Amino acid sequence: MKRRKRELLPKTEPLKRDPIEDTEYFHTIIDQVRTEAESLVEPDIRLGRSLVVDREIQRLLKEKYNIDWKTPEEMNPNWDLL
Repeated sequence: MKRRKRELLPKTEPLKRDPIEDTEYFHTIIDQVRTEAESLVEPDIRLGRSLVVDREIQRLLKEKYNIDWKTPEEMNPNWDLL
């Protein structure tokens, strides 16, 4: 009996998120922080831009709000995020 290609692929786990993202305080500030981070990143960057923006968000959250947020890249080391 032939096996389907999909059955041969390794099982993937869902992306993990930092639990701090579930707090009310985080929800109130993240839109403002994300907008500021987007404005700080060079607009010419296309591939991997989200990783650079995430690092800027992380820096801004730490400097302005003293929040230790882990980026999706840090939470999911076995994933190749671009």
